[in-house]
Amino acid sequence: MDASPYAPAYVVIAEKIRDMIESGTLSKGTKLPSERELCEEYGVSGITARAAVDVLKNEGLVESRRGSGTYVRRETPLVRIAPERYFRPHAQPTYVREAERAGKSLEVEHHTTEATASADVADRLGIAEGDPVSETRYAIRMGGVLVSTSYAWEPLAITRGTAIESPHEGEFAGKGIVPRFDAIGIAVDEVEEVPVPRMPTPTEVRQFGIPSGVPVVHIRQTFRASGLPVETANILFAGDRYELHYRMEIR
Repeated sequence: MDASPYAPAYVVIAEKIRDMIESGTLSKGTKLPSERELCEEYGVSGITARAAVDVLKNEGLVESRRGSGTYVRRETPLVRIAPERYFRPHAQPTYVREAERAGKSLEVEHHTTEATASADVADRLGIAEGDPVSETRYAIRMGGVLVSTSYAWEPLAITRGTAIESPHEGEFAGKGIVPRFDAIGIAVDEVEEVPVPRMPTPTEVRQFGIPSGVPVVHIRQTFRASGLPVETANILFAGDRYELHYRMEIR
């Protein structure tokens, strides 16, 4: 990429290094030239060299290691393939398979309570505002790193008194949406996902431990069975930790 002749020097340097990372000239784990070396190569001050590296840090492309230098990040994004991730047979939650495929350890925190549907949740589930729902909060870590958080709601008018009333208790605990509802004779046959990339809030930057320039992806997700909404969720991913693959049938 040719930088604009009007761009500040630190932007030009950052663009050149970014191009080398994206082309593979600088591979994952490679140490970047030192600040002094950048100054000599590009004929700039230490302040300019540091600013260029800071741009790349904020984009999540490089990371500093205390006492060692700055390196191209090694982290390989997890791959989330839809809609295949929900296809039957579906004996375990999709995030379990994603962690296994990436060779990463998995830690899942979840907490379920009974709540009342907000106006937004009620609209997505096709119920009245204030109707009872189960609300489950999730925090998912892979390889010891937080990769996603989410809230999921299910209408208790459907699940109350059944074997799947609590998503993480009983015989079908943690089995995933498709086999859980299959167990009570409701065949989930549709999932709708609306991904919305945005910049993270300061709280999300701290929560995920991501550079301030890395976006997050908010997904509004709803599962239906013959048009009946059975679960809806708000899912948040750190943008540098997942690749979202959508593979659709053309009819």
